[in-house]
Amino acid sequence: NGKYQVGAITSGERGTNTTAICCMSAAGMFVPTMLIFKRLHFKYELSARAPPSTQFACSENGWITREIFVQWLKHFIETVKPSKEKKILLLLDGHTTHTKNIEAINIARENGIIMLSLPPHTTHRLQPLDVAFFKPLSVYFNQACDTWMREHPMKLITQFQISELLANSYGIATTVANAVNGFARTGV
Repeated sequence: NGKYQVGAITSGERGTNTTAICCMSAAGMFVPTMLIFKRLHFKYELSARAPPSTQFACSENGWITREIFVQWLKHFIETVKPSKEKKILLLLDGHTTHTKNIEAINIARENGIIMLSLPPHTTHRLQPLDVAFFKPLSVYFNQACDTWMREHPMKLITQFQISELLANSYGIATTVANAVNGFARTGV
């Protein structure tokens, strides 16, 4: 004579990394994101219903590589249009794909980008994205996952839903206020 109540449903797929590269300015502008999937070859279906102008890449472990950072940097340059006359500062987290990447450093230098790597273990206080953007994005992404799970009972969230789930959450989290507050709260 018992009753059961399900408090939450979660997806059973584990261990499949997907990395999102995000970038925002102190003025509240956002560079379209890049998604890096853990796989060897890209399939068009991975991009279904992604946020507008999202870039895609694949790597063996789903993380950024030197080559993918160069690809993203070129995307950044096309979007932001920096120049030697109109230089910009790009804050980075100090990952070796950024700091020990001669090709990226040369591309940045040629295009008027000053890359500044934050000291290790400080991004939670100094990186505007960490301070004001990733938490709301995570909350909205989890809400989108919960909604998807309710609407698709008995199905798992796989790589093929990530773009759509990100689109549902990214559009809500990319606000001028989140960007401006991130830079203000870090003192940058």
